[in-house]
Amino acid sequence: MSDLESSTTIRDYIYTVLDANKNWAQRLNQTFPQYFPDPEDKQAPKILWIGCSDSRVQESDATTALPGNVFVHRNIANQFHLHDDSALSVFAYAVKVLGTRHVVVVGHEHCGGAITALKEARRPPSADQLERHHTLYDSLYHLVETFHINEIHDKDSNDPNDAITRWLTPLVHRIRKLELPAEEGTAVRIVIEENVKLQIEKIVQLGDWVRRNVREPDGRPATVWVHGWVYDFATGFIRDLNVTRELGGGSE
Repeated sequence: MSDLESSTTIRDYIYTVLDANKNWAQRLNQTFPQYFPDPEDKQAPKILWIGCSDSRVQESDATTALPGNVFVHRNIANQFHLHDDSALSVFAYAVKVLGTRHVVVVGHEHCGGAITALKEARRPPSADQLERHHTLYDSLYHLVETFHINEIHDKDSNDPNDAITRWLTPLVHRIRKLELPAEEGTAVRIVIEENVKLQIEKIVQLGDWVRRNVREPDGRPATVWVHGWVYDFATGFIRDLNVTRELGGGSE
């Protein structure tokens, strides 16, 4: 196949997707018309899913949810930063406006972001650290990226590598405080769980805001539950970490 033919095939893939969408929508409208929500009905999702952008994780499939039941915020390594307006606005809209009462932070097995953070945390510091480059394999996307890890970056930088480095910094700091086994698989599994717990700790800091701002329709203070899960996309099973916290409703 020539380079031109290959380029055309890649470019035309999007039309394959659009054709597939047309067939899918027609089939569902004929066989299960209730699948698509009535635009006149207000959405009332039961769950806010804070998960990873990994393309192998599908929250609607994992929870067998129909459209309208899961409100979603996804990013690299399922982070929840308290300075991130995107995450904060999703949280506020879900619990205050839509009435969502369950927030789930969902990590997943084989998380490339967690693996990247672990590799950085394990790399011993050195005098020439700011000059060094090293290659990390990102299992999320099967891409090889070269990061300037531990480099001091301009916070206004638009370089995607800088953004990823900043994004994972809190997780790297958390990992450096852990006593992890040398065995890679076990260490990664622990990091994935600790990552979920770290994000829950951040969300819990919004407890005062929930108490002041979130009410049930009858005016009573609302209770919001924050859960921690790990999803295994190789098997489809969700593992509950049993770290649920309760916000509002008179609690912390």
